[in-house]
Amino acid sequence: MKIGVIDKAKKKYENLCDGKDGGISEVLVVMLERSPGSGLGLSLSGHKDRTKMAVMICGLNPNGPAAKSGCLRVGDEILEVNGVVLHGRCHLNASAIIKGIPGPIYKIIVLRRPMALDELAVRPITQFPITLDDETPEEKYANYKGLRIVTMKKSPHGLGIMILEGKHAELGTGIFISDIQEGSPAEQAGLTVGDLILAVNKDTLLGSNYDAASSLLKKTEGVVTLVVCNPRKDDSGTAADQKNAEKPKQPEKPKSQSPVCLDHSVEPPPDPATAPIKPGVESTIEINKDKVGLGLSIVGGTDTLLDVVIIHEVYPDGAAAKDGRLRSGDQLLEVNGENFRNITHTAALGVLRQTPAKVTMVVLRDESCIPDENGTESTDILTIMDTFDVELTKKPGKGLGLSLKGRKSGSGIFISDIMAGSAAGADGHLMKGDQILAVNGQNVRNASQEEAATVLKTTTGKVTLKIGRLKARSSTSSSDNDTASMGETRTVTMVRRMDGFGFSVVGGHGQLPISVKTVFSGSAADSSGLCRGDRILAVGGVPVDGLGHDEVVAMLNEAATSVTLTLQS
Repeated sequence: MKIGVIDKAKKKYENLCDGKDGGISEVLVVMLERSPGSGLGLSLSGHKDRTKMAVMICGLNPNGPAAKSGCLRVGDEILEVNGVVLHGRCHLNASAIIKGIPGPIYKIIVLRRPMALDELAVRPITQFPITLDDETPEEKYANYKGLRIVTMKKSPHGLGIMILEGKHAELGTGIFISDIQEGSPAEQAGLTVGDLILAVNKDTLLGSNYDAASSLLKKTEGVVTLVVCNPRKDDSGTAADQKNAEKPKQPEKPKSQSPVCLDHSVEPPPDPATAPIKPGVESTIEINKDKVGLGLSIVGGTDTLLDVVIIHEVYPDGAAAKDGRLRSGDQLLEVNGENFRNITHTAALGVLRQTPAKVTMVVLRDESCIPDENGTESTDILTIMDTFDVELTKKPGKGLGLSLKGRKSGSGIFISDIMAGSAAGADGHLMKGDQILAVNGQNVRNASQEEAATVLKTTTGKVTLKIGRLKARSSTSSSDNDTASMGETRTVTMVRRMDGFGFSVVGGHGQLPISVKTVFSGSAADSSGLCRGDRILAVGGVPVDGLGHDEVVAMLNEAATSVTLTLQS
């Protein structure tokens, strides 16, 4: 082997030899020669970490050129074969790629790491057939209980199965059947929910991720053979017996993975570019900005009284208005992969201002926005608002400390700013984006900005404002923003220090629950385990449901030495 060839390979992949796994990794160049009609004698698998694509050697046939050379080991990661890069690729395609490379001489570049054996997706293969190409499924998968070989003819509608990437207590991680369509080829062949798919035709799924397995199944044609296993199945049982047998233990489904049907007979996932926003469930949409801006204003964030991010207005000349799906009141849960469930107002604005040409959003719309008989949803803004009254005292010669603005399209007067130290600022109940619905009983819902400002200027003494605030949505799907009723109940007790308990609360207006807004580091609240977002159900055993913000704050202030809170996480 020329020294220059080895040095070139080592330089190309030197970034992989970082030694983070506790030892010295090295790049090796191995030359192999195979006889016509034979293979190299390699068994390949992927990395046990599904997020890492790798082609790893999990077995060396003692009769093959790879084993006889003595240069390769189980656990070596194949980086290149005759200049074809396999690093970062799925192992399922590697066998076909290697077989398609003309021989008989093969230059193989591998990465050898001390802990590689622990990273194999499968156990090392030690039993091999006499010849290199006649290994049977029974021999290859001998360690799997309940092994079955199922053959079926694919119909025009597919095989009739749904799959997921999951984990089973006995079988480990793999590709499982999550559902079977009634009357499909899969059902007629005797496949059952919970079966682990080991191979499709002659391609193994061991170490495969969901995307690779789904692609492989979709490409099958005609007669398809699946090697499956299920330890709770009796190998000798008939398909009818298996249908009546005890239902197998389901694999644990990762939260981030949803099973997707492989058949044309079941509706595919909606296209985010055209998918409608369905009330009550998280909807993913994609908007093309073209050369115009997104055209949205937002309210809320973790640093506000609202705590979530909600669309305040859709500007008529923006991309969102042109797209036509978003509307005021929609809650933003995610924007281009950025989590909006726990983000400040300023940070959310920054993300929206820096979005690329295509913007992907996860949106939640209020369940009350149900289409009527004509297919249109309610447009009454009050259906997506919490309303409450705020009483402020206007001092002689002073204003309330509010700046107002109207919509770019449509009616409504909203608070655009609150002056620090003013009557509104000191009260603490109002926030930017709140709509003023009435002033001392006078309806200003449809008033212009000038008319509303005039009404406020002419008031004196105590001023009662009816406020509308866009409310957080309720979802029927599981998310990080589930309602508090789904959380666990617990109690914490904290002793007041010189600087108080060390936390602030939000809510208590209209239908908003009392929740912990901020927990100051090193405070009594921090030491007690109180967390931001905890809902307060009771203070000192007294329920706070229905109480106003000021009433709950007063209860906390009256606790001279210690306080016990009943919480919901």
